Amino acid sequence: MEHISGIDDGNLIYSMWEGYLNKPNTKQFIDYLTNRKFTIHKIHTSGHADIGTLKQMVKAIKPKNIVPIHTFSGRVYKKIFTTPVVELKDGETRSI
Repeated sequence: MEHISGIDDGNLIYSMWEGYLNKPNTKQFIDYLTNRKFTIHKIHTSGHADIGTLKQMVKAIKPKNIVPIHTFSGRVYKKIFTTPVVELKDGETRSI
């Protein structure tokens, strides 16, 4: 996996079924992040978050950027949040 600059010391909030962590591609991704000093937070969630919950999370975490994932409404985030929103296409990577 190619190194992505500017992401060291980040955080990953992992909220999917923990069984996926045993899949080779997921394990490779988690290893990639931990080698870049990421902290992995396993937090159980159920369903999808509504806008109010997303706003609470952004207020609590205070991220530098928001990258919408698994949504058909990523463009709407720019109207909802004052935090910079970075839209990426499936499979696209870039330094943020």
